[in-house]
Amino acid sequence: MKQRAALLAPTTALALAGCAGEATPVDVEALAQSGRSAFVCLAIDQPDPGKPGVLRSLPITDCSYRTADSPSDFEVDEDDGGRATLPHLYALVTQTSRGEVAVIDMTTERSPILDLDSGTPGASFLPVGAQPVDIVATRGGTASFVSVAEPGREGIFALPSARVLPREGCPVPALTSWPSCSLGSPPGEILLVSDPPDPDGKLRSSCSSDYDIDPASPGEADATGDACGSASGDLSQEGLGRQKLIVSMPELGGFAVIDAQTLLEDERYAEGGFAPCEVERWVPLQASLPPAAAPGAAPHGPECVAPAASARPAQAVEAPRPAGLALAGDRLFIADLDAPVIHVVDVPTPCDPIELPPLLPSSTLDPERVVTTSRVAVSPASPPDFRRYLYAVDAGDGSVMVFDVSDGAASRAPLSRPHPEWNPFQPPDRIRLQAPVRDLAVVQREAPASLPATGVAPEGIRCDPDPRLRTCDSNVASCDIETLYRTSSDRDAGAGPLKLRGSFAYLVLTNGEVAIIDVDDLDAACRGPAVGSARAGCGEGAPTGDPLATSGEVSCNVVTPHAPRSANYVVTSDSAGQLEPGVQGLPVLYDRTGTVVPFSAESPKMRATFPSGDAAALTLAVGVEREPIQATDSGQTLLDEQGLVLRSGEPQHALSMNLEDPRVHLANETWTVTYEGVLPGFTRTFVRFGEDGAVGSADARFCRRGVQSQASVEEQLVAAGVDAREAPARAAQLADFVQITSALPAEDAAYWDSDKAEACSFESCNAKYGSVITSRPGLRVVEAYEDHLTLESRDPAVDDVAFAACCFGGEVQLGVRAAGQWVVQSGGAGFLHHVVADPETGRCRNACDERLARLNGRVVHTPDDGRVTDGDLGAFVNPMFRFAVTGGAPEQDMQFRFTTQGAFTPLLVRLSDSRELVELQPQAIRLVPATGELAITDGSLQGLILLSARSVGVTRRFR
Repeated sequence: MKQRAALLAPTTALALAGCAGEATPVDVEALAQSGRSAFVCLAIDQPDPGKPGVLRSLPITDCSYRTADSPSDFEVDEDDGGRATLPHLYALVTQTSRGEVAVIDMTTERSPILDLDSGTPGASFLPVGAQPVDIVATRGGTASFVSVAEPGREGIFALPSARVLPREGCPVPALTSWPSCSLGSPPGEILLVSDPPDPDGKLRSSCSSDYDIDPASPGEADATGDACGSASGDLSQEGLGRQKLIVSMPELGGFAVIDAQTLLEDERYAEGGFAPCEVERWVPLQASLPPAAAPGAAPHGPECVAPAASARPAQAVEAPRPAGLALAGDRLFIADLDAPVIHVVDVPTPCDPIELPPLLPSSTLDPERVVTTSRVAVSPASPPDFRRYLYAVDAGDGSVMVFDVSDGAASRAPLSRPHPEWNPFQPPDRIRLQAPVRDLAVVQREAPASLPATGVAPEGIRCDPDPRLRTCDSNVASCDIETLYRTSSDRDAGAGPLKLRGSFAYLVLTNGEVAIIDVDDLDAACRGPAVGSARAGCGEGAPTGDPLATSGEVSCNVVTPHAPRSANYVVTSDSAGQLEPGVQGLPVLYDRTGTVVPFSAESPKMRATFPSGDAAALTLAVGVEREPIQATDSGQTLLDEQGLVLRSGEPQHALSMNLEDPRVHLANETWTVTYEGVLPGFTRTFVRFGEDGAVGSADARFCRRGVQSQASVEEQLVAAGVDAREAPARAAQLADFVQITSALPAEDAAYWDSDKAEACSFESCNAKYGSVITSRPGLRVVEAYEDHLTLESRDPAVDDVAFAACCFGGEVQLGVRAAGQWVVQSGGAGFLHHVVADPETGRCRNACDERLARLNGRVVHTPDDGRVTDGDLGAFVNPMFRFAVTGGAPEQDMQFRFTTQGAFTPLLVRLSDSRELVELQPQAIRLVPATGELAITDGSLQGLILLSARSVGVTRRFR
């Protein structure tokens, strides 16, 4: 059992016994491959100074943040019969590689990891058998229970708290020290659930017994047993009814209900008896799915297509394999690693479980995938609507789904985000982070403010920015308490990113970070703009009238349910920095040679577009300033100023940022907007000319690279309201065109003497294709498919396609350019589009999925200068920003350039010490009820890591 050398204790040091000695110090890396944790509150009374102290278990809430000088410091009050006044909080942490449970005294910083055998070098913990899976403790601290999956010895070990601490004169714990029972199959996660007493307060010893047991009082329990804890404890004295263990059995596809008190006190299980566990209820889980719904008709015309619809048959389901457990009131939720369901079990008592219709994990983006789950957590029901949500980890990709499990919830599918088109980089029905989620917990946080007049600090008060409310200060006798939570003018107090009030999900990532997700933030209403607008994502119901008393942030969705929390205020100011989505400098136009094109009435102009019917003023964050965007033409300059920025009275290029969801701004990037620019991705693509004016190859991927044909453009124009008689000519002007970029065969190449070159010669081909590539004739894309393009000459008087096929007889490289349009791309996001291959015809068309509607990388040039409204033909929008390019006479390869700022920073907690380069393997997260901290176990060498309940960060480490 010994794996590391420990610091040797002085010979006078005593084991923890309520005497003047200290616990044996343990090496700082005593913990290794920690699995799960549980917590108990214990005290050691000293009624007789000449004898060992008597251990007393306490409700977990009786422990707190108070600290002791040493593990043996319980602040015994001699005037109160030697009663301890400073109980200690202990963490019991499974050590998966050693088959032990470590005991950590969290109330002291001096030798907190307790050595149970000071006479042997190294750290000795509580032996429980190989492969401990889970551990739970009773709320009153009487005992803990460990599920163990050791091959051939699968079962449950009970750890009476009276025996878990090192005591002078008491035997060192061995495997036979604990009551234990065998299961015959490896157990999984376990829970403690109470079988409540009857109306007369009596308990029943088993699910099949009568209510005829009077629960013990705490005083009676303390009086039993000896100093070494020969009695295992009476759970009834905790006042929680008859406690039962719910034990998941993954290989058997169900869960067992086992009486915890029977395991503690029955002679069959005493001293490692390991008799078969007495299972009072066995619940085989079901995994039936509802019939698959038939795919509906696609609500679109020829201008866009939907991917091929498919439905997974209901019978394609594996047998259940229960995984994570979560209990909310009378509902038990069970994740399943094999079946695509989350089991829902009604447990009014653990003796009467009834399985209800399950939740149905699925994937909108991959409907054919069988989605299973590994861990689950449930939020508390919060007023005023008392909604409750279940968070579930997708076992396949480590993302997180959210289900509404409130009373009366109609849907059993994962929730989908409203307006998924605002952020198409996130799946619409789950939270996907930079690393897979290992475990999760949903907790409530509160920091109540006190009324100045009374000092009363009620909890659960929601911040309200209504300017009509009466604010609270020391000079008023009555006020509206909701105003106490507003953001201060200098943003150093009140509602803010680091102040957590409400319900939040903590997602432990495999990369050693913890992401914080907003579930129900009590301060959400005070985080946003003072004046709402549609561009800020405030919706049609945004308040009008006097400005709201908010944080002044730019979006109404800085805080939104079931989304990553921001680490910063989303504002731009000298003190906060460049945190609002915007640009580092205004856009600049360059010609093909890279020379700046001066802003003038004759040059193309980038303008912000305006929402229709929304009178809210538009601004653009530029550096640390907000520049107003001109909504009207002042008439002071020679051109229409609408949509531009004025600097020193001179108009400048501008654009408008999309602020509906700040999370869409993933990175600060340099963007280019190039007239008739080259579509990326074709530099290494080789194609061959075929018959009927086509070029192609098996790996060309024209649709996936966003090629837009004349036929596609014409269908889009007609759908947008362009006259069907005008659409063909306009489509010919806007269809992509191909330019061959390969060099001609050499003049002395044998190719020119072959039959393939009968219609051309080196001289004639060199006259047309020997020049600069950008001067070569373009071949219009009439129709596009994933593997080939149908081309025609842009000059109807010349058959450039046949001539090109003659000049280039073998494989050629080509470039694809957008005609009459500006191509928008960046180094990170690239060229955005939503072109897919029609599953029926193979033609390249835009996808009809509204979620992808903003994945655009083309701007149709608007010839006339002036105001452009969202939805106009020349109005461009992508997920991050929107603009139009108007006026002037653009030339090929003219280019606007700008760099964005204010990328969203999610609130993450790094678990590793920044001073150390260590590899973390987070295993599980548990709430510590006594302190409100969150405990994370590490499967490597970092032991137990505690996250603060009062701030965002790591507070303590035990390793």
